[in-house]
Amino acid sequence: MSINDFAAFRSRLTCVRPAQYFRPLGKEMTMKSIMVHAGGDPAFEGRLQVGLDLARRFHGHMSLILPRPTQDYVAFDMFGGAHFVAEAFEAAEKEREKLCTRIDARLKAEDVPWDWQIFDGTTSDTLINAARLADVLVMSLNTADAGGSARAWISDVVTASRTPVLAVPAKASRLSFDRAMVAYDGGFEAANALRAALPLLQAASFVRISEIEMVPEQFPVTDAAMYLSRHGINAEIAVAAKGDQSVEERLLVEANAWAPDFLVMGAYGHGRWRETLFGGVTRFMLGELGIPLLLAH
Repeated sequence: MSINDFAAFRSRLTCVRPAQYFRPLGKEMTMKSIMVHAGGDPAFEGRLQVGLDLARRFHGHMSLILPRPTQDYVAFDMFGGAHFVAEAFEAAEKEREKLCTRIDARLKAEDVPWDWQIFDGTTSDTLINAARLADVLVMSLNTADAGGSARAWISDVVTASRTPVLAVPAKASRLSFDRAMVAYDGGFEAANALRAALPLLQAASFVRISEIEMVPEQFPVTDAAMYLSRHGINAEIAVAAKGDQSVEERLLVEANAWAPDFLVMGAYGHGRWRETLFGGVTRFMLGELGIPLLLAH
Protein backbone atom coordinates (compact mmCIF):
# COMPACT_ATOMS: atom_id res chain seq x y z
CA MET A 1 0.00 0.00 0.00
CA SER A 2 1.44 3.37 -1.05
CA ILE A 3 1.60 6.38 1.24
CA ASN A 4 -1.19 8.04 -0.71
CA ASP A 5 -3.36 4.92 -0.48
CA PHE A 6 -2.74 4.70 3.27
CA ALA A 7 -3.65 8.37 3.75
CA ALA A 8 -6.91 7.83 1.88
CA PHE A 9 -7.66 4.70 3.94
CA ARG A 10 -7.01 6.56 7.20
CA SER A 11 -9.23 9.40 6.03
CA ARG A 12 -12.10 6.98 5.47
CA LEU A 13 -11.60 5.56 8.98
CA THR A 14 -11.72 8.95 10.66
CA CYS A 15 -14.95 9.78 8.86
CA VAL A 16 -16.75 6.76 10.36
CA ARG A 17 -18.74 7.58 13.49
CA PRO A 18 -17.79 5.61 16.64
CA ALA A 19 -21.33 4.26 16.86
CA GLN A 20 -20.71 2.32 13.67
CA TYR A 21 -17.79 0.51 15.28
CA PHE A 22 -19.69 -0.44 18.40
CA ARG A 23 -23.11 -1.12 16.98
CA PRO A 24 -25.01 -3.56 19.25
CA LEU A 25 -25.23 -7.08 17.86
CA GLY A 26 -28.81 -7.45 19.02
CA LYS A 27 -28.07 -10.39 21.31
CA GLU A 28 -29.63 -10.51 24.73
CA MET A 29 -27.56 -11.01 27.86
CA THR A 30 -28.27 -14.30 29.59
CA MET A 31 -27.88 -16.32 32.77
CA LYS A 32 -26.71 -19.83 31.93
CA SER A 33 -25.22 -20.92 35.27
CA ILE A 34 -27.94 -20.67 37.93
CA MET A 35 -27.21 -21.79 41.47
CA VAL A 36 -29.80 -22.34 44.18
CA HIS A 37 -29.16 -22.62 47.91
CA ALA A 38 -30.62 -26.03 48.76
CA GLY A 39 -31.79 -27.14 52.16
CA GLY A 40 -34.60 -28.67 54.17
CA ASP A 41 -35.99 -25.32 55.34
CA PRO A 42 -39.55 -24.25 54.40
CA ALA A 43 -38.25 -21.47 52.12
CA PHE A 44 -36.38 -23.89 49.83
CA GLU A 45 -39.44 -24.59 47.70
CA GLY A 46 -39.62 -20.90 46.77
CA ARG A 47 -35.92 -20.80 45.87
CA LEU A 48 -36.28 -23.95 43.80
CA GLN A 49 -39.23 -22.60 41.83
CA VAL A 50 -37.42 -19.35 41.06
CA GLY A 51 -34.33 -21.31 39.98
CA LEU A 52 -36.50 -23.34 37.60
CA ASP A 53 -38.07 -20.17 36.19
CA LEU A 54 -34.63 -18.66 35.55
CA ALA A 55 -33.34 -21.83 33.91
CA ARG A 56 -36.36 -22.00 31.61
CA ARG A 57 -36.24 -18.33 30.67
CA PHE A 58 -32.53 -18.33 29.82
CA HIS A 59 -32.19 -21.98 28.76
CA GLY A 60 -29.67 -22.40 31.54
CA HIS A 61 -28.41 -25.08 33.92
CA MET A 62 -29.52 -25.17 37.56
CA SER A 63 -27.15 -26.38 40.29
CA LEU A 64 -28.49 -27.14 43.77
CA ILE A 65 -25.89 -26.12 46.37
CA LEU A 66 -26.19 -28.14 49.57
CA PRO A 67 -23.95 -27.21 52.54
CA ARG A 68 -22.71 -29.99 54.80
CA PRO A 69 -21.55 -28.22 57.98
CA THR A 70 -19.26 -30.90 59.42
CA GLN A 71 -17.93 -28.39 61.96
CA ASP A 72 -21.30 -28.51 63.73
CA TYR A 73 -20.62 -32.11 64.76
CA VAL A 74 -17.38 -31.41 66.63
CA ALA A 75 -17.75 -31.20 70.43
CA PHE A 76 -15.17 -29.79 72.84
CA ASP A 77 -14.62 -31.02 76.39
CA MET A 78 -13.53 -29.03 79.43
CA PHE A 79 -9.90 -30.03 78.90
CA GLY A 80 -9.72 -28.56 75.41
CA GLY A 81 -10.13 -31.83 73.57
CA ALA A 82 -12.25 -32.18 70.45
CA HIS A 83 -14.51 -35.09 69.59
CA PHE A 84 -16.43 -35.83 66.42
CA VAL A 85 -20.07 -36.65 67.22
CA ALA A 86 -20.53 -39.42 64.68
CA GLU A 87 -24.10 -40.32 65.61
CA ALA A 88 -25.38 -36.78 65.09
CA PHE A 89 -23.50 -36.50 61.80
CA GLU A 90 -24.90 -39.80 60.52
CA ALA A 91 -28.43 -38.74 61.44
CA ALA A 92 -27.96 -35.46 59.56
CA GLU A 93 -26.56 -37.34 56.57
CA LYS A 94 -29.67 -39.51 56.44
CA GLU A 95 -31.83 -36.38 56.39
CA ARG A 96 -29.74 -34.93 53.56
CA GLU A 97 -30.10 -38.18 51.60
CA LYS A 98 -33.89 -38.06 52.07
CA LEU A 99 -33.90 -34.47 50.83
CA CYS A 100 -31.84 -35.35 47.75
CA THR A 101 -34.06 -38.34 46.97
CA ARG A 102 -37.23 -36.26 47.29
CA ILE A 103 -35.89 -33.45 45.09
CA ASP A 104 -34.54 -35.94 42.54
CA ALA A 105 -38.02 -37.41 42.13
CA ARG A 106 -39.53 -33.92 41.87
CA LEU A 107 -37.10 -32.67 39.21
CA LYS A 108 -37.38 -35.72 36.96
CA ALA A 109 -40.63 -34.25 35.69
CA GLU A 110 -39.09 -30.85 34.94
CA ASP A 111 -37.63 -29.78 31.60
CA VAL A 112 -34.51 -28.19 33.11
CA PRO A 113 -30.95 -29.60 33.29
CA TRP A 114 -29.73 -29.68 36.88
CA ASP A 115 -27.22 -31.24 39.27
CA TRP A 116 -26.27 -31.40 42.95
CA GLN A 117 -23.17 -29.79 44.43
CA ILE A 118 -22.46 -30.73 48.05
CA PHE A 119 -19.73 -28.92 49.99
CA ASP A 120 -18.29 -29.44 53.47
CA GLY A 121 -18.21 -26.21 55.47
CA THR A 122 -20.40 -23.43 56.75
CA THR A 123 -23.35 -22.19 54.74
CA SER A 124 -21.59 -18.93 53.90
CA ASP A 125 -18.34 -20.61 52.81
CA THR A 126 -20.22 -23.17 50.74
CA LEU A 127 -22.23 -20.56 48.88
CA ILE A 128 -19.22 -18.29 48.35
CA ASN A 129 -17.13 -21.12 46.88
CA ALA A 130 -19.96 -22.44 44.73
CA ALA A 131 -20.87 -19.00 43.38
CA ARG A 132 -17.45 -18.23 41.88
CA LEU A 133 -18.53 -19.13 38.36
CA ALA A 134 -22.27 -18.61 38.75
CA ASP A 135 -24.27 -16.01 36.85
CA VAL A 136 -26.69 -15.72 39.74
CA LEU A 137 -27.25 -17.35 43.13
CA VAL A 138 -30.80 -17.75 44.43
CA MET A 139 -31.17 -17.30 48.18
CA SER A 140 -33.97 -16.38 50.58
CA LEU A 141 -34.97 -13.08 52.08
CA ASN A 142 -35.24 -13.02 55.86
CA THR A 143 -37.82 -15.49 57.11
CA ALA A 144 -39.29 -16.06 60.54
CA ASP A 145 -37.39 -19.30 61.02
CA ALA A 146 -34.06 -18.10 59.58
CA GLY A 147 -34.01 -14.78 61.44
CA GLY A 148 -30.83 -12.82 60.86
CA SER A 149 -28.99 -15.80 59.37
CA ALA A 150 -30.40 -15.25 55.89
CA ARG A 151 -29.26 -11.64 55.87
CA ALA A 152 -25.81 -12.62 57.13
CA TRP A 153 -25.42 -15.30 54.44
CA ILE A 154 -26.50 -12.87 51.72
CA SER A 155 -24.05 -10.25 52.99
CA ASP A 156 -21.18 -12.75 53.02
CA VAL A 157 -21.89 -14.05 49.53
CA VAL A 158 -22.51 -10.69 47.85
CA THR A 159 -19.44 -8.99 49.32
CA ALA A 160 -17.02 -11.94 49.09
CA SER A 161 -17.91 -13.63 45.79
CA ARG A 162 -19.10 -10.60 43.79
CA THR A 163 -21.76 -12.88 42.31
CA PRO A 164 -25.21 -11.29 42.11
CA VAL A 165 -27.69 -12.72 44.58
CA LEU A 166 -31.39 -12.99 43.84
CA ALA A 167 -33.02 -13.04 47.28
CA VAL A 168 -36.62 -14.25 47.11
CA PRO A 169 -39.47 -14.32 49.64
CA ALA A 170 -39.99 -17.56 51.54
CA LYS A 171 -43.39 -18.11 49.93
CA ALA A 172 -42.30 -17.34 46.36
CA SER A 173 -44.16 -19.48 43.84
CA ARG A 174 -42.72 -18.12 40.60
CA LEU A 175 -40.56 -15.32 39.19
CA SER A 176 -42.33 -12.82 36.95
CA PHE A 177 -40.21 -10.82 34.52
CA ASP A 178 -42.85 -8.21 33.67
CA ARG A 179 -42.07 -5.16 35.85
CA ALA A 180 -38.56 -4.34 37.05
CA MET A 181 -37.48 -1.51 39.33
CA VAL A 182 -33.88 -0.33 39.75
CA ALA A 183 -32.80 1.63 42.84
CA TYR A 184 -30.09 4.01 41.66
CA ASP A 185 -27.88 6.38 43.67
CA GLY A 186 -24.92 6.87 41.36
CA GLY A 187 -22.60 4.61 43.40
CA PHE A 188 -20.36 1.80 42.21
CA GLU A 189 -22.58 -0.78 43.88
CA ALA A 190 -25.68 0.49 42.07
CA ALA A 191 -23.79 0.42 38.77
CA ASN A 192 -22.58 -3.12 39.40
CA ALA A 193 -26.11 -4.24 40.23
CA LEU A 194 -27.39 -2.59 37.05
CA ARG A 195 -24.87 -4.51 34.92
CA ALA A 196 -25.50 -7.79 36.75
CA ALA A 197 -29.25 -7.43 36.20
CA LEU A 198 -29.07 -6.87 32.44
CA PRO A 199 -30.49 -10.32 31.54
CA LEU A 200 -33.46 -9.80 33.85
CA LEU A 201 -34.00 -6.23 32.69
CA GLN A 202 -33.90 -7.25 29.03
CA ALA A 203 -36.56 -9.86 29.81
CA ALA A 204 -38.80 -7.29 31.53
CA SER A 205 -41.66 -5.52 29.76
CA PHE A 206 -41.41 -2.39 31.91
CA VAL A 207 -38.31 -0.99 33.64
CA ARG A 208 -38.25 1.94 36.04
CA ILE A 209 -35.11 3.55 37.50
CA SER A 210 -35.93 5.11 40.87
CA GLU A 211 -33.78 7.82 42.40
CA ILE A 212 -34.33 9.10 45.92
CA GLU A 213 -33.16 12.73 46.01
CA MET A 214 -30.34 13.82 43.73
CA VAL A 215 -27.27 11.70 42.96
CA PRO A 216 -23.80 13.19 42.23
CA GLU A 217 -23.77 15.24 39.04
CA GLN A 218 -20.99 13.14 37.52
CA PHE A 219 -23.16 9.99 37.77
CA PRO A 220 -26.72 11.18 37.06
CA VAL A 221 -29.64 8.82 36.75
CA THR A 222 -29.85 9.72 33.06
CA ASP A 223 -26.52 7.93 32.58
CA ALA A 224 -28.09 4.74 33.91
CA ALA A 225 -31.00 5.11 31.49
CA MET A 226 -28.60 5.74 28.60
CA TYR A 227 -26.58 2.64 29.54
CA LEU A 228 -29.71 0.50 29.49
CA SER A 229 -30.83 1.98 26.16
CA ARG A 230 -27.58 0.79 24.58
CA HIS A 231 -28.62 -2.71 25.57
CA GLY A 232 -32.05 -2.31 24.02
CA ILE A 233 -33.84 -1.50 27.29
CA ASN A 234 -36.23 1.44 27.42
CA ALA A 235 -36.42 2.57 31.03
CA GLU A 236 -38.42 5.35 32.59
CA ILE A 237 -36.92 7.56 35.29
CA ALA A 238 -38.72 8.34 38.54
CA VAL A 239 -37.20 10.86 40.97
CA ALA A 240 -38.71 11.07 44.45
CA ALA A 241 -37.94 13.52 47.24
CA LYS A 242 -36.96 11.89 50.52
CA GLY A 243 -38.91 14.37 52.61
CA ASP A 244 -38.90 13.51 56.30
CA GLN A 245 -38.46 9.80 55.60
CA SER A 246 -35.24 7.81 55.47
CA VAL A 247 -33.95 6.73 52.07
CA GLU A 248 -34.97 3.13 52.72
CA GLU A 249 -38.46 4.09 53.88
CA ARG A 250 -39.03 6.25 50.82
CA LEU A 251 -37.68 3.53 48.54
CA LEU A 252 -40.10 1.02 50.06
CA VAL A 253 -42.98 3.45 49.52
CA GLU A 254 -41.99 3.84 45.87
CA ALA A 255 -41.71 0.06 45.43
CA ASN A 256 -45.09 -0.58 47.02
CA ALA A 257 -46.72 2.12 44.88
CA TRP A 258 -45.33 0.95 41.54
CA ALA A 259 -45.57 -2.77 42.44
CA PRO A 260 -42.58 -4.20 40.56
CA ASP A 261 -42.07 -7.93 40.18
CA PHE A 262 -38.45 -7.57 41.35
CA LEU A 263 -36.11 -4.84 42.56
CA VAL A 264 -32.45 -4.31 41.61
CA MET A 265 -30.11 -2.49 43.97
CA GLY A 266 -26.49 -2.28 45.07
CA ALA A 267 -25.43 -3.95 48.31
CA TYR A 268 -23.15 -2.07 50.66
CA GLY A 269 -21.01 -4.08 53.05
CA HIS A 270 -17.57 -5.14 54.13
CA GLY A 271 -17.27 -8.85 54.90
CA ARG A 272 -17.15 -9.77 58.57
CA TRP A 273 -18.28 -6.30 59.64
CA ARG A 274 -21.61 -6.90 57.95
CA GLU A 275 -23.77 -6.25 61.00
CA THR A 276 -22.53 -2.65 61.29
CA LEU A 277 -21.48 -1.84 57.73
CA PHE A 278 -23.90 -3.83 55.55
CA GLY A 279 -25.76 -0.68 54.52
CA GLY A 280 -28.87 0.40 56.37
CA VAL A 281 -30.86 0.61 53.16
CA THR A 282 -29.85 -2.93 52.20
CA ARG A 283 -30.62 -4.34 55.65
CA PHE A 284 -34.00 -2.62 55.70
CA MET A 285 -35.01 -3.86 52.25
CA LEU A 286 -33.93 -7.43 53.05
CA GLY A 287 -36.20 -7.40 56.06
CA GLU A 288 -39.18 -5.51 54.66
CA LEU A 289 -39.41 -6.21 50.94
CA GLY A 290 -41.92 -8.83 49.85
CA ILE A 291 -40.64 -9.28 46.28
CA PRO A 292 -37.42 -10.76 44.81
CA LEU A 293 -34.40 -8.51 45.32
CA LEU A 294 -31.34 -8.70 43.06
CA LEU A 295 -28.22 -7.55 44.92
CA ALA A 296 -24.68 -6.94 43.69
CA HIS A 297 -21.69 -5.34 45.41
